[in-house]
Amino acid sequence: MKKLYALFLGLIVMQTYVAAQAPQGGNRPAGAPNNQQGQQRPGGGQMPQIGHIYGKLVDAQTRQPVEYASVALLRQKDSSVVTGMLSKGNGDFSLEQLPFGPFLIRINFMGYKTIFKKVTVTPQAMDQDLGNIRLEPNAKALSEVEVTGQRSAFQMNIDKKVFNVDRNLTSVGGTAADVLKSVPSVNVDIDGNVKVRNSSPNIFVDGKPSTLTIDQIPADAIESVELITNPSAKYDAEGMSGIINIVLKKNKKAGFNGMIQGGIGTGDKYNAGGNIAVRQGKWNVSANYNYNANRNWGNGTTDRTNFATGASDLNYIKQESDSRNGGNFQFGRIGVDYFMDNRNTISLSQNIVNGTFKNYEELGSIYSDSKMDMTRRNTRYTNSQFGFRNYSTTLGFKHLFAEPNKELTADASINLNSNDRSGGFSTQQQSLAGAPVGDPYMQSNRGDGNTDFYSFQADYVDPMGKTGKFETGIKGTIRKFGSTYEVGEGPNVNVPIDSLSNDYKYNEQIYAVYANYSNAIKNFGYQLGLRAEQYIYSGEIPSEGKTFKPTKAVPGLFPSVYLSYKLQKEQELQLNYSRRVNRPNFFQLVPYRDFSDPLNHREGNPNLKPEYTNSLEFSYMKTWKKHNFLGSLYYRNTNNLISTLNEPIAPGSDTLLTTFINANKSFSYGAELTMKNQIIQGWDITTNVNLYQQELQVRNEKENYTNRGFSWLAKINSETKLPWNLTFQLTANYQAPTITIPTGGGGGGRGGGGMGMMIPTSAQGRIRGMSSVDIALRKDFLKSKTLTATLGLSDVFNTREYGMEQESMYFSQDMVRKRESRILRLNLSYRFGKFDTQLFKRRNNRSGSEGMQMEGQGGF
Repeated sequence: MKKLYALFLGLIVMQTYVAAQAPQGGNRPAGAPNNQQGQQRPGGGQMPQIGHIYGKLVDAQTRQPVEYASVALLRQKDSSVVTGMLSKGNGDFSLEQLPFGPFLIRINFMGYKTIFKKVTVTPQAMDQDLGNIRLEPNAKALSEVEVTGQRSAFQMNIDKKVFNVDRNLTSVGGTAADVLKSVPSVNVDIDGNVKVRNSSPNIFVDGKPSTLTIDQIPADAIESVELITNPSAKYDAEGMSGIINIVLKKNKKAGFNGMIQGGIGTGDKYNAGGNIAVRQGKWNVSANYNYNANRNWGNGTTDRTNFATGASDLNYIKQESDSRNGGNFQFGRIGVDYFMDNRNTISLSQNIVNGTFKNYEELGSIYSDSKMDMTRRNTRYTNSQFGFRNYSTTLGFKHLFAEPNKELTADASINLNSNDRSGGFSTQQQSLAGAPVGDPYMQSNRGDGNTDFYSFQADYVDPMGKTGKFETGIKGTIRKFGSTYEVGEGPNVNVPIDSLSNDYKYNEQIYAVYANYSNAIKNFGYQLGLRAEQYIYSGEIPSEGKTFKPTKAVPGLFPSVYLSYKLQKEQELQLNYSRRVNRPNFFQLVPYRDFSDPLNHREGNPNLKPEYTNSLEFSYMKTWKKHNFLGSLYYRNTNNLISTLNEPIAPGSDTLLTTFINANKSFSYGAELTMKNQIIQGWDITTNVNLYQQELQVRNEKENYTNRGFSWLAKINSETKLPWNLTFQLTANYQAPTITIPTGGGGGGRGGGGMGMMIPTSAQGRIRGMSSVDIALRKDFLKSKTLTATLGLSDVFNTREYGMEQESMYFSQDMVRKRESRILRLNLSYRFGKFDTQLFKRRNNRSGSEGMQMEGQGGF
């Protein structure tokens, strides 16, 4: 552990020193290509010709379209002609199949001033709309426009961080859980629960709510992960620590291209898949498919001391767990885009996901009296299976106005999810020596559920003046959930017992409207926003005839304020504030006793209130030529925190009842530092450190305590380009010991069962520190580098282990859990396609022939 501390400290000091010595000025991202021609890949090979630049020519005075004007694309280095055309009758021009690189667009027509505009085609700016270009007689040329950028592994903006998954080698062949482990500021525990600044974020897929867990999304289907720690009024108000948006791949490259890939990992882990896309004329069709099979093991121990139990044989309990779980799932997506013209696009996408997870566990329990003498023991054997299916359909429309950055978007989506679970357990009582005694106690369970999400959204963006912008939009989300759960026990294990079985339904509706206005006065910028959300909830237990009347709370208002000030030498300060909410879900509200776990019963509380969070953040950003620094101070205060309360169901019982309460308050504050450096050419390092203080106050008739503590999280991502087309990547994480902040919400965890050990959540306690190091090596083959092999090893030192110490007025407990984490994976991928201008080229006979004639006559 000391070596890991030294590694973090050494790299942070080195990065800070290198950045301090860096020359001032310039903001070209580290790793941007130095090849001014943009024609050759590093190391040779032709760059793909897939860029697209378009716009419209109009008369500056009459605003009428200008046809037959000459539009030429020239190389910046030597002004040689790349391509060109004459504007159409409506003034439109469209230059397609362009290579990457910096260029000049030259526009001239008799009687008008010649215009030159700088553009740069990059993987992030393949489609560029130059808007309406006004041709003026005897006027100065329009201001030059330059678009630059190179896709790096991690992009820092002051309001959002973007992690590009295609550059993350350590998650190849894994799932979204493996991806998020590498994202700065994000912490993922061994159960797949996600935390940002030690609180649960709202997790979206393609900007929308989803019923998928992070273990049901393959890493190879993800394009990027967006992290917004303090969202503006434009975003949903749900989520204590912001939003994580998982963006799926959508291939829109011109021509025909695709990829196939497959991999294998130690311990029966396999993955395979591929994607394909065809773009021709006004149509773009893409599809991808991924298959993932995973097996892993887990074990753990729990030592618990019961206080004032009323029975001497229940003073001490020791549990040991050994589990095996796994399964497989398939992920498919097909998308269609129809480009009606340069500024109107209709998109339709369909996602299909299905799979099955299985879990087997042996849980041994030993009970001792106050003298630590064993009094009884048993072993519980659990078999369970969980299957799921998810269908998601999205229809979208996008209109780009002639004015740059003015647009209207609208979409509607349907997300249908169904699941079924079955299994059961048998508990065998044993003699003190471990021999079976009597017949085992049997219990079976089976159930199914479905969740339907319906959402619609429309957003409008309108630039105002030179620096102003107005945004507004509406959104509606409807969620319908239904579930049945049957439990049988004893000799007639397959006959449902009404007192143990349950069924329920509920309906949630959220309707929202927002408005944002932003502007700048010299170096000072501001954005003011307000979001209003109306929440409607109703539920029922059909088998008992119980109905929970719809609740219509007063619409919640969620303001946001962003203030920024640009300093000299690429520096910026920003101060922002937002108000957020976390509403109790049905399981926390329904007053029904869940007996499915014999050691941990659960019951909802219909009197729960939403918890509200006020979030304040102050940030400083500095950009050098090859270095970036982002530092943030933040404060978060939550009132009516939804927490859990655990107590024995009766004196002398080892079974706990978990109920939900509103704690008085919780607050945290801290500092987060993120540094991205290019140490030398070909070696990039991103370091993220989060230092924070937390406090939780619980005051009620049953418990009264305060839990507070300081902790920190550090994460380092290093990428090194080596000779022979090799790339080496290292990711190191360390989470220091931290206090437990019990919440009733989830964090996007795993979809397949878990260890049935006693895990009460409300006790005052501390989570032990945890660390891990992942490494990966990638090798590109063939002259075109289209064949790639990636070898990765996760948790190199096998240190990823979860430990927790808890104490309440009823018990004290020490728990340690471990899942398989050191995994060696080998993946192969092959990219194919045709990008030349002769394939699937949109043809226009008149403009094509005229363009060739003018080029031959030197008209450009």
